[in-house]
Amino acid sequence: MITDILDAERGAADQDVFVDLLHKELLVAMGCTEPAAVALAAASARRVLGVPPETVLVRASRNIIKNAMNVGIPNTALKGISVAAALGLENADPAAGLNILSHITPDQEQAASRMLDSCCIKLEQAEHVPPIFIEVRLQAGERVITARVQDEHNKVEVFDGDKRISAALSEAEKYPEILTPSRIFAFTDSVPLEKIEFLIHCAEVNLELAEYSIKTGYGIGVGKTMFEGSAASGEGSLFYRGASLAAAASDARMAGCSKPVVINSGSGNQGITVSVPVLVLAQGLKRSRDETARALCLSQLCALMMTARKDRLSALCGAFTAAIGTGAGFVRLLGGDKQALMRCIQNMVGNLMGIICDGAKGSCALKIFTCVEAAELGAKLAMAGNSVPESEGILGNTLEDTLDIVEKLSHEGMIPLDKIILKIMLEKSNSSLKNHKEYNYE
Repeated sequence: MITDILDAERGAADQDVFVDLLHKELLVAMGCTEPAAVALAAASARRVLGVPPETVLVRASRNIIKNAMNVGIPNTALKGISVAAALGLENADPAAGLNILSHITPDQEQAASRMLDSCCIKLEQAEHVPPIFIEVRLQAGERVITARVQDEHNKVEVFDGDKRISAALSEAEKYPEILTPSRIFAFTDSVPLEKIEFLIHCAEVNLELAEYSIKTGYGIGVGKTMFEGSAASGEGSLFYRGASLAAAASDARMAGCSKPVVINSGSGNQGITVSVPVLVLAQGLKRSRDETARALCLSQLCALMMTARKDRLSALCGAFTAAIGTGAGFVRLLGGDKQALMRCIQNMVGNLMGIICDGAKGSCALKIFTCVEAAELGAKLAMAGNSVPESEGILGNTLEDTLDIVEKLSHEGMIPLDKIILKIMLEKSNSSLKNHKEYNYE
């Protein structure tokens, strides 16, 4: 009896935390979040400085540099961190948050290009900093204003010299205790529909971007090609359609499409992966609004659980960890229970662990398509009662052990790999190394 009362009290407390977490994480953003965060920091510093800067220094972690190198900036034909910083300086409206690049005018683009031509913007890689770290330092005369983004893409602090004059709106929070499969599943079952119904709208925003991309065509056309190449019907086609549409949304986002996306874990690609395929399957199976919202809730929270293990930016591909959430959503829509959910996660880790992140770019759509298809496989095996045996490979004896192993691999194992990935990318960007066939990483 006492245990039942304690479980009920914990469940009620969990509801408020989970709902707050979903509202905090599922934000609307324009374009890739790394350039947007750079622009947000630059705008925050420029607003305080009050005059055009004479010099601009942008310091960023290797993960930010890696993810901002090759993605299009919305409403422009430009790419890169320096471009994002220049646009932020010209826009100077930090109130827009991660939507700061949604209203870039031709005049602002031209002004940003002139700023880049003047060579007043210097970019440095910051060492011994968190994966999400951006610092924009502006100087005009003797005055120095610095804006810093750390831990979360929209968490900005501003300093006048050494004095902090503007604190982040909210402190970065960790949810390792609550983000477990059992508590997520219990919350998904018990939360009133009205508290999570907004998740359907979030998914619809991302689906709208996907459908626009199918009609218009972006990047190498992963989603459009796969979507138009299938004439199948039935349940199987719903999974394929979901994978194609998710890839299409990524095609558009990575190319700088000026349509919004709802993010998960600070990532639009992850927000797309956890929502579009689940919504497509729910619609095709004619699930109720209640069941659709609960499946999306399970998908979103399982993805956040994986992010809490690996960090928001790492050498481990976010499409893979997000697709674990997608698989969980599939299991829910197919009528699976908590045990099926756990089998699905084991299958996903046993299948795809080790997919690297080599920056945000057009080919992310390829990885999203592959990972969503793997989520279908993992979910269907789980529904048949099958999972990768814990005796094989890196899987732990329990799901919790497996999640601990994912965390260990993404931190201890993949940080050296992350450095090599960025070094390759930076060497590629130097035209003098184009013909080199060998690289020395000593």
